Amino acid sequence: MTRGAERFNIAVSATAAQRNKAHVARVVDAFVRSSSAGREKKFELLELGCGVGAHAAEILRASGAACLKRYYPTDVCDHDGSFAAVMENCADAGASGTCAAPRTMDATTMADVVEAESLDGVLMVNVAHISSRAATLGMFAGSAKALRKGGLVFVYGPFKVGGEFRSEGDARFDASLRLKDPENFGLVDLEWMDEQARSVGLTPASVDGMKSPVEMPANNLTLVYAK
Repeated sequence: MTRGAERFNIAVSATAAQRNKAHVARVVDAFVRSSSAGREKKFELLELGCGVGAHAAEILRASGAACLKRYYPTDVCDHDGSFAAVMENCADAGASGTCAAPRTMDATTMADVVEAESLDGVLMVNVAHISSRAATLGMFAGSAKALRKGGLVFVYGPFKVGGEFRSEGDARFDASLRLKDPENFGLVDLEWMDEQARSVGLTPASVDGMKSPVEMPANNLTLVYAK
């Protein structure tokens, strides 16, 4: 990924996070509360690509006191003080004690650094379409290793379905992404995501009438997989 592409990645993710954070938190909360770890307030959730902590703070507001034991924000690097912003946002959410200090983690090599059966959930928001496919594959491999039985993977973003864009806006967005980084950027097929998940023992999950893929505003989807 080029430096220009990396800067674009950061800017796009930060802007989108403010728009979608409440919707993502709603889905995560529903699944976490229904899990055995969530019911016992033992759920440990790791986020890849945490940015400035918008999703961390929102999820901790929604689920923290009731369900979460620990939230681990990670990103490929500390982008211009973004890790400090994560801690500030989590403190504003009243969750300083639940949110761990942010640390660097590259999704591509996640499986090399996570401990086996150490987590109950992995979250990746708006990363798949602005990173390499190797990053998504690494996320699945790392999740399969790190999750305990019954653990969950949440992946939010725009996806193609059956090889087709879900709207004209998605098609334009995909074209703009490929102009920035034709090798790595672009919308991923839902079916490809499901196939990669299955290959490492993760299957689409459902709870209380909410079934993966979960429809979200602006033609986005939240994919939820269980181990």
